[in-house]
Amino acid sequence: MLIEATGVTKEFARARRGSRSFVAVHPADLGLDAAELTVITGHSGSGKSTLLNMLAGMLAPTAGTVAVEGTDLYRLADRELSRLRNERIGFIPQGHTALRSLSVLENVLLPSVLYGGADLPRSRAEELLETVGLSDLAEAKPQELSGGELRRMAIARGLLMEPSIVLADEPTAGLDSANTGVVLRLLREAADRGAAVLIVTHEPEADRFADRSLSMEEGRLA
Repeated sequence: MLIEATGVTKEFARARRGSRSFVAVHPADLGLDAAELTVITGHSGSGKSTLLNMLAGMLAPTAGTVAVEGTDLYRLADRELSRLRNERIGFIPQGHTALRSLSVLENVLLPSVLYGGADLPRSRAEELLETVGLSDLAEAKPQELSGGELRRMAIARGLLMEPSIVLADEPTAGLDSANTGVVLRLLREAADRGAAVLIVTHEPEADRFADRSLSMEEGRLA
C-alpha cells in the first residue's frame, strides 16, 4: 500500500469561547494502492478536502497517522516532509496556487525546480500542456488565464514529476464536459502507470474512471 491513513481525525476549535470544537473528519481509515483510482464524493462541507489535505501532508490530523510506505508523514521535520511531498505526491489543490511572476510553463516546471537536478523536464511539461489544451498559453502569465485554464495548469503541474501518489481536490471544477473528460483520462492514465490516485469531487462522471468509489457525509467516510 503506497499511502495509508489510520484513525485520522480532524477537529477545529470554534471562535466562541466555551463552544465545543467542530469535528471535520471523524476517525477514518483509508489506504491507497498502486495502480488504483479512488473517488470520494460528498456534499460541500462533508470533510472530503480536509481528509485529502491530511493525506497530502498539508494539514496535521488531530489524531491518527498518515504513512507513505511506512513513513509517518507527521513525524518528519518540515524540510523532510516538503521533500517527500515534492518527490512522491502530486497534489492538485482546489484553489488557484499559481505564482503570478512566472509563465504558465514555468509554473508547471516548478516542482522540478525546487528539488530537481540540473535538467528540467521541459518536454514533459510541454506535453502535459498540450494534453490539457494550454500549449498556446505556455508563455502567458497566470493572470491572463481563466479559472478553468488555471485549473488545467495546476493539473499539469501536479503530474509533472510522474508521482507515485496523486491527490486531486475537485480537479474538474469549472471545466466544460470536453476538458472534464481530458482531465479524468489523464488521472486514469496516471493510475494505469502505477500511481495511487485519489479524487475528491462532485463530478458524477468521475465514477466511470474509478476502481473504487466512496462517499463522505458529515465527516464520516463510508
